[in-house]
Amino acid sequence: MFRSVQEAMRRLGLEERVLSLGYVPDGDMSALYAGAVALIMPTFFGPTNIPVLEAWSFGCPVLTSDIRGIREQVGDAAVLVDPRSVESIADGIRRLWTDEGLRAALAERGRRRLQSYTPADFRARLADILDEAKARIGSGKRG
Repeated sequence: MFRSVQEAMRRLGLEERVLSLGYVPDGDMSALYAGAVALIMPTFFGPTNIPVLEAWSFGCPVLTSDIRGIREQVGDAAVLVDPRSVESIADGIRRLWTDEGLRAALAERGRRRLQSYTPADFRARLADILDEAKARIGSGKRG
């Protein structure tokens, strides 16, 4: 996949505009988030995606996938896109790139959302998960 992306960059003449960093040590990530226009993270996995939380902690707006779990994690603090749609991802990137007000609003919402992750909140969410699992096991329902 990475090689095909590099080939597309060459074919489109974008080598000078796209920088592939490879592995970035943890200690360097804060500077990347702080200097980024946005975190662009379309994914099929989730919902507890640490990069989203890291981005919020540095005031970096987020674009991520509109899928179950992530949708609930980010609420209104991210641009949500269909991870199967190049058009949806591109439109989300365009919105973030061109709308400074949107970026500022998402960064603020992300900071507020991050503040809601308290130990008490974690315990309540974990209790809800355990209660649901217990109910499913008791009813024989597995899905």
